[in-house]
Amino acid sequence: MLVIPVLDLSRGLVVHAIKGNRKNYLPMISVISSSSKPEPVLSAFLKLYPFKTIYIADLDAIQGTGDQSFIINQLSQIFNQCEFWVDAGIKNLQNNTSQYKNNNIRLVFGSENKILPESLADIFKKKPDTILSLDYSESGLINNSYLLDSTNLWPKQVIIMMLHRVGKNKGVDMDCLKNILNLSLNHDIFIAGGVKNIDDLNQLNEVSVKGALIASALHNGSITGDELYLLAKY
Repeated sequence: MLVIPVLDLSRGLVVHAIKGNRKNYLPMISVISSSSKPEPVLSAFLKLYPFKTIYIADLDAIQGTGDQSFIINQLSQIFNQCEFWVDAGIKNLQNNTSQYKNNNIRLVFGSENKILPESLADIFKKKPDTILSLDYSESGLINNSYLLDSTNLWPKQVIIMMLHRVGKNKGVDMDCLKNILNLSLNHDIFIAGGVKNIDDLNQLNEVSVKGALIASALHNGSITGDELYLLAKY
């Protein structure tokens, strides 16, 4: 299983994401980093464990209040041994040119962005390394409900982003996960939101989930480096 640490960026800092209430996010407080600046936090992640993939949510770009592209490009250059999955809203995917030039950056399309099926298919055709994020609230999939009936549109790698579970230490919504696994046709499924400890990761491993995106459990010490090394053996 691929374990992917998450950096939620806003106004130059790593913030603590809770249930998708982005306007209320505060700078991250962490037992592994004394700073909430992106570079020290990412360094702390990599000191804990040699992660190969990093997920970044540019919350300012997603909300249309600015962007953190300079910081993201800088991180991808400094930590060039890692691949970066970046959700920076929809503009970089729709435009012919992107703010992200480094070849270790892959963009994420979040289903919270309303888009017609043919426009989304065009994005995946022109940018085949794009990752799909199926964004969920407590009410279900956020926008673009056709995606659940059109798995032929999905790229190879799909994230189930359970925004209602992010930062709440409540565990993964297994019913939601099982529904997606039943729909999936040879897709690599990744889970985000709710992973609280190593037992959750083991449970996900047992149902053949390809990976998990985590932040809070790393910052509060609920998942340790030793546990990640042990997980990697299986």
